[in-house]
Amino acid sequence: MLTRLRRGPTRAIGAVAVLATLTIGCQSADRGPVQEAATGGVLRVGVTGDLGRLESLNPMATNLFGSWLARQMIYPSLVQLDGAEVKPAWAESWTASADGRVYTFKLRQGAWSDGKPLTSDDALWTAETVLEHADGAAGLVASALDGVKSVAAPDPRTFVVTYADPLPPAALSSLAYFSVLPQHVWSSHTGNGGKDLMTFHPEDKLPLVAGGPFTVTEFDPNGTTIFEPNKGYYGQRPKVDAVGLEVFENAEGLARALKSGDTLAWGYTDGPAIAKSVEGSKGVAVQRTPSQAVAMLNINSNPKKKEHPELRNVKVREAMSLAIDRKELIEVELNGFGQPGRSLLVPAQDAWIPGTITADAFDPARANAILDELGYKRGADGIRVAEDGSRMEYSLVVWEIGRVAEILQKNLKAVGIALKPEITEEYTATVAAPDGKYLDFDLAFSYWRYLEPDPNLSLRIYRCDAWGSSNFAGYCDKKYDELYAKQRVTLDEAERGKIIAQMQQMVLRDTRATLPLYHPDGVHIVSAKWTGIEPQRYGADLWTQARRNEG
Repeated sequence: MLTRLRRGPTRAIGAVAVLATLTIGCQSADRGPVQEAATGGVLRVGVTGDLGRLESLNPMATNLFGSWLARQMIYPSLVQLDGAEVKPAWAESWTASADGRVYTFKLRQGAWSDGKPLTSDDALWTAETVLEHADGAAGLVASALDGVKSVAAPDPRTFVVTYADPLPPAALSSLAYFSVLPQHVWSSHTGNGGKDLMTFHPEDKLPLVAGGPFTVTEFDPNGTTIFEPNKGYYGQRPKVDAVGLEVFENAEGLARALKSGDTLAWGYTDGPAIAKSVEGSKGVAVQRTPSQAVAMLNINSNPKKKEHPELRNVKVREAMSLAIDRKELIEVELNGFGQPGRSLLVPAQDAWIPGTITADAFDPARANAILDELGYKRGADGIRVAEDGSRMEYSLVVWEIGRVAEILQKNLKAVGIALKPEITEEYTATVAAPDGKYLDFDLAFSYWRYLEPDPNLSLRIYRCDAWGSSNFAGYCDKKYDELYAKQRVTLDEAERGKIIAQMQQMVLRDTRATLPLYHPDGVHIVSAKWTGIEPQRYGADLWTQARRNEG
């Protein structure tokens, strides 16, 4: 699943989550003999700033980080993730047809928090609704059902998903982001051509009807939202009495809470900065997980662009990449919590990145030599001149002037190339201008976070049909599109890996349509007061395993 962050093209979920050991006087209720007793206490979770707000508990209305965290706690999902591994969730098991198109899920018995049965009909209604409105109201969640042709519910505990093409087993990871909604609550909110789905606020009536491990009993988008265990949950009972999801005004406030000694955290966008600020604090330790993100410098690849034709020369692009000090970018932007940019895929998808794709070295001497060999001489101001007599000065589309843009300006100036940052709030429109034709921009900074381990969604952004939406390089190659289609239906992982390696070679070496800059680490601040916090998870088990450390 890809999600956008800030005003720019990140499909990242941006904020920092903080877990604290605040304990309040909640009493554990009897959840039945099949579930474990809770250890008690409240797991306090914090998110920072605008990106972390709980705008709504409606998955179709918002994809900000706080709402994304809440979704794992309150809505059932067929599967969940433990790193790159797809694990059971509501579905206790599944089988695939011989042709890889039909997946049959056997579901656990459970109930919604209002006592209504949780059945495959809920999954059927949700999936059919999402598919029907994928280009409209359900656009934020539709990628979870990418490639799905039809769904069926032959009995209350069986759900069948049929894909248009064979689906490699690893690609089932996308279903971890398919949130099943209670049909008896949501079915009356499909009017106005489906637009009512986006305007419905389930948090307006509490306790919220939930099917995951928790329900919501108090909701405050700018304060603290309280999650309490759902008696009808199909899985292992949470080991806490409640979770409190609290919005901090900014990262500084969150850091102060960490330093107070009663918090633990795992961080996303602001993780490196906060980790640096709490370094040495008693009772907390910084952990890293493989990066799920990549920052890239995209170069306009549209051959119809008339200005600066030298930018289409792959040797010019290579020189630009060699001029970039990725170590400095990591130290300054990420406080050292990152790796040099290697691929359009991310380290969490490392199994799909061939060993031949490595990060470019910082070698300004070689960069200068390449540009000299190409005949681009420096002018009086030190900036090189292209064949047509124009200065090698290029626009850089960004959504803010930050440290990354400043470092890129400095690095490229050292080899005779000037950058002019162009700030825009309409990032996609600016890059694709005019009218989706990619005739204006020169360079564009982008930042993506890929939540699932399968590379399918990561690769699709450079397809021809992604022009005007997620394609920020104006790259279009029919062979790449053919390979993309082929890898999607290749069930043999070794063969699929070869195809995906070829696609990366095309984008990263043959054309250098984009220059990977850095991969920020997953940064997690963990308190000795809690155990069972496993930030590499996505799904209910992330929340049900956390418990106070009795040691």
